[in-house]
Order: sequence, then C-alpha cells, then structure tokens
Amino acid sequence: MMAATILCLVAQVPDGTTLVCSDKTRIRVAGLESGAMVPKTGRSMLAKLTMGKKVSCLPAGNEGAFIAAKCTLPDRRDLACTMIKAKAGVRSDTLWKRYALGDCS
Repeated sequence: MMAATILCLVAQVPDGTTLVCSDKTRIRVAGLESGAMVPKTGRSMLAKLTMGKKVSCLPAGNEGAFIAAKCTLPDRRDLACTMIKAKAGVRSDTLWKRYALGDCS
C-alpha cells in the first residue's frame, strides 16, 4: 500500500522530471522520460510551473532514491500531462502503463 498524498512545497527543480520539496523529499514526476530524453525546455518549464508552489503528489512507486508520483498543480492540472502538452516533457509509455496514469484530456 502506497503512502498518502504528499503536499510538496517545491524548493528546487534539479532537472526536467524531479521536484525537491522544502522537507527534502525528492519526487520524480511519474510517466515522464528522464535523462537525455528530457527536452531542453524541460527544467525551465517544470520550475516555472512548480517553484514555490504547493504541488499535490500521489505516490505511484519508487525509482531509486526518488518517489515516483502523479502530481497535480495548484490549479488542478496534471503535471505530467501539462509538461507533455507544452512539449517540455516526453511520455514514457512503459512508465505510463506501470503507474496506470490514464489519459491526458
């Protein structure tokens, strides 16, 4: 059984898929490709959307030192879908299925 929703006050955005909360919790946005697959605009867009804001993240699994989570912005938009629609994130079909993320609509 996964933990309850994490309310993450975003303190850092080290790359285009990772949020670091004010309490040092590291969250990887579930469903997005990481590393070399992240578009050049990924980090700046993720920071613009999340820095200093409270993002609601529902843990979906673990990816190494990170909690993989389905995150929702304060305005209720899905973070992964917002990144993909802005072409600042790339959907990972494997992770999308693993975490049963559903549609971006």
